[in-house]
Amino acid sequence: MTGLLLAVATIPGTVVGAFLTSVLPGAVLGLVFGVFLSIVAIRMITTSEIFRRRKTEQVHLKVVESERELFDDKKRFAIGFGLSFFAGLVSSLLGIGGGALLVPIMSLVMLMPIHAVVATSMFTMIFTSLSGVAQHYTLGNIDFAYALLLIVGAIVGAQLGAWLSKKISGATLRIIFAVVLIIVSVQMIIKFI
Repeated sequence: MTGLLLAVATIPGTVVGAFLTSVLPGAVLGLVFGVFLSIVAIRMITTSEIFRRRKTEQVHLKVVESERELFDDKKRFAIGFGLSFFAGLVSSLLGIGGGALLVPIMSLVMLMPIHAVVATSMFTMIFTSLSGVAQHYTLGNIDFAYALLLIVGAIVGAQLGAWLSKKISGATLRIIFAVVLIIVSVQMIIKFI
C-alpha cells in the first residue's frame, strides 16, 4: 500500500519534471542536485547503525516495524508523501532513477527498514518511470536504441541487486546506497562544472 501511495505522489512530479527539461538550464539543476545528493548520502552514513554512538540518537531514529505504525504517524507519512512528488520531479527532470531520492525519503523521513525501502522503491519506480517515459515520449526526448541497451542492463542488474540485498545486512545496505549516492553526486557536479 505504501508503494502505491508514494507512486500517486511521484507521478505528477514526473510530468512536471519532463516539462521543465525543455525550459530550465540543465547545468544549474545538475549542480544543485549533485550537492543535494551529497548531503543526503552523508546524512544516511552518519545516521547508520554502524556510525551511531549515542543511545538517545538510536532511540530517535528507531525504524517503524509495520505499515500500520507508519500510517499511524500521519505527520511523518504526509511529509514523506509530499517529498515523493519532488522525487518524481527530479527523476524525470534529470533522467535518474527516482530511487535516488525515494530511498532516503523512506529511510530517513518515514523511518522504514532499509530492506522494505529498497523493495518499495523498486515497486514505486514502475509507475514513476512509466509516467515519465510517456511524458518524455510526447516531447520527443527518447533515443530508443540507447533505451533498449539500458533496459537489458537494468533487468540483469535488478535481478542481481535483489539477490544481493537478501545477503547483506540493513546497515551495510544503507552504507552501500550512500556511497553510490556520493559517486553519482560527484559525477553530476563534475559534469556540470
